[in-house]
Amino acid sequence: MSSNDLRDYATSKTDFYDLLGVTPSSSQKELDRQWRKTAIRFHPDKVGNDPEAKEKFHLAQIGYDLLSNSASKAIYDNSRNARLQQERQRELFAGRRREMRDDLEARERGVKRGREEEEGDQEKLERVIRRLAEDGKRRRKETEEALRKDLQQEARETQITPNSPMPNGVSTVSELDRTVKVRWPLDNGGDLVRESDITTLFSTFGRIETVTLLTPKELRLSKQKKKKQMAAICTVQYASVVGAHAAVEDFPQKRGPEWERFDSVSWFANKEPDSIIAASSTPSTPVARKGGTQSPASSFLDMKTENRPGTPTPLGTASTNGHGPKKMPSFSSFSSAASSTPKGSSPFGRGLGANSPSLEELTMIRLKNAEKRRLAEEVAREDERTAPAE
Repeated sequence: MSSNDLRDYATSKTDFYDLLGVTPSSSQKELDRQWRKTAIRFHPDKVGNDPEAKEKFHLAQIGYDLLSNSASKAIYDNSRNARLQQERQRELFAGRRREMRDDLEARERGVKRGREEEEGDQEKLERVIRRLAEDGKRRRKETEEALRKDLQQEARETQITPNSPMPNGVSTVSELDRTVKVRWPLDNGGDLVRESDITTLFSTFGRIETVTLLTPKELRLSKQKKKKQMAAICTVQYASVVGAHAAVEDFPQKRGPEWERFDSVSWFANKEPDSIIAASSTPSTPVARKGGTQSPASSFLDMKTENRPGTPTPLGTASTNGHGPKKMPSFSSFSSAASSTPKGSSPFGRGLGANSPSLEELTMIRLKNAEKRRLAEEVAREDERTAPAE
């Protein structure tokens, strides 16, 4: 075969090494031996009319001539190596492409599965939220309904007429008007006073609802007017304005080491409640008595002092004790004052409003004030009697 034909077959894609059963490093003797074997196997006389065998016999002849020529063999080897390298790269790229495709498909499946799971979790969460919202709405409705019923029931139970006392001792006075503040120095054991101690002591004036210790401050106390000192402050809220009024009014008369440590007791708002001022300043209905007039409160207080020998009382039932007829106490003055009170107003003052003390509370306050006045008058009379003797 001519050199030009060999060069043409040198770029052929046929693998002559594989066809002849040799390698690029095989010797010429081995090539001759393998050529003879291949020629005998695919010879037309042996295979007959098999076109594929005839084609392989022809290619084996070309391959033997090509590989036997060093120049054409070199060209063929280069072309074959380039072709094999390209095929390896193609296979490598195909493998990488296959891995990338598999990885992408796996990621897509994972994302899809995660999205499906997330959608499922989101749907479950939405169902739970809807259920909780429905339960909360139902419970809120039930709570509001129960609260409305309780308020209606409480309104029916606590509904009072203008001239009737408050039921069960409930006070209509605001918490501010029922609160007093107690002050005392922190030195000499004042820092050891606790809320329980305040509750125990000041319960003598009335039932206490809350006791709260405030932050100590530097104050000028009444017993140390010239200089300031650290003082404790405590608020005491009474269940009734009567207890608060008694605490403010009666504290100065308290004696004993347990009381001496306290400096002062005053109204929390630094002034007496307007309802008490209005009630105290309003004149009560005068009641006739021998030698003049007296108020309902003073007539009630004078039961003890006037129920003495020779002293008549504005009362209705007679009795004797050996010194002459006497009259038993009567509360007609209170009933007459209450009956003459216009509807919608307090019998102790006008314009006191819904935050006013009840009739019972006002009565107790007025009685206490009247008792104080009576005692002051007795002390004054006693001083007048003892003055000439001195």
